[in-house]
Amino acid sequence: MNKSILPPRKFGLAAFWLIGWAAIGYLLLVVAFSLPTARMRSHLESTPGTFSNGSVVLVKDDTSTYLDYLTEATILSEAIYDGDESAFTKAAAIYSIIPPSDETLNWSYAKFTAALSSNRDAAYGAYARYWQGQNAILRPLLLLFDYKDILRLNMLVQLGLMLWIAYLLPRRQLGYLLLPFVILFGALTPAATSLCLQYTPCFLIMAGGCAFLLCYPDAVKKHPWLFFLSLGMATSYFDFLTYPLVTLGIPLVLYLNLENTSWKQRLHQIIRLCLWWGVGYVGFWAEKWLLGSLVLRENLFLEARDSILLRASHETVGQAITYTATLKNNLQPYALRTWILLWVLLAVGSLLLALHRRVLSVRRLTALAPLILVACMPFVWYYFTQNHSYIHFGFTHRELAITLFALSCFFVRLCYRDE
Repeated sequence: MNKSILPPRKFGLAAFWLIGWAAIGYLLLVVAFSLPTARMRSHLESTPGTFSNGSVVLVKDDTSTYLDYLTEATILSEAIYDGDESAFTKAAAIYSIIPPSDETLNWSYAKFTAALSSNRDAAYGAYARYWQGQNAILRPLLLLFDYKDILRLNMLVQLGLMLWIAYLLPRRQLGYLLLPFVILFGALTPAATSLCLQYTPCFLIMAGGCAFLLCYPDAVKKHPWLFFLSLGMATSYFDFLTYPLVTLGIPLVLYLNLENTSWKQRLHQIIRLCLWWGVGYVGFWAEKWLLGSLVLRENLFLEARDSILLRASHETVGQAITYTATLKNNLQPYALRTWILLWVLLAVGSLLLALHRRVLSVRRLTALAPLILVACMPFVWYYFTQNHSYIHFGFTHRELAITLFALSCFFVRLCYRDE
């Protein structure tokens, strides 16, 4: 086994992979922003009513069902932007309208209706520090479907991926992971992720990554660094900073379940693969800042730096934020009696079954310790993103799906997996 965490010889290949896909990703956006917008607008004419009440929860007082229509309105207004700039500039800047001040309308409704009005004299702002790669898919889809059609299609794709994973698990002798995957998808609240385009990228990247890993385990085991590098890149390209860590944590837990190495080797793998995912995530994002700086002739690195410092800060609007308060906000969706009862039954049942089968031992617990390490990842993430996680707990709580999935895998493997 290679003892180096990040072998230098792979950096050249990683750089080629990053640069090549950045060029492809940018060109895809250029093509998307070259498409006519008239038909896209007509397909969204019945949509404004969706945003009339601003962001909502599907179930009262249940933040796991929160639909962030503030960001949704931004995404759709970006998709139908049709300014006079070249497609290359639009792909680099990602413009959206700045709605006029109107205290009688909520911001998301005002923004979306202003975007539909196509007022050439209106003010526009850019989200140049993000790739906003969803536009490469969303704009072509809007030529064919309206918003409700796309949401229904999104629901079918997500459901299809969940069923595909359930089909693949027994074929890889991992049928005992069906329960952890049920818990995982329950923790992600598919009813909300399928009805909000903002939540879609991380779900699809995570589920697609798991399906790919189950379909081609030998290929991934041969080049795991490339697999996790690619997941990080895809997350950077498509995600609008929602719950990105799940695209690392969930496939990583599944990868560990496919491995038969020692616990020390698994710890080494966790560190190495997390770093490769980080290289893909941060590296691909930095490429957007460089590309945008060159195309727009402004320093996006300064804007990115200020945004990072803000999101990592321990305050909001002059108010101090404690780590405890951040955790409380994000743990709230999982404080339901349903979750508590489930975990009590799973933990007690697994321990009793392990004792009955006489498979509970220090050796087995040590072998499963890497899963506990992965389960702690969201808590580290929340510490370094306190501002963002405190404010946007309506979707950042989904990072804890990693914890729930890793712990449920830990408990079922006490009973159903020989080490």
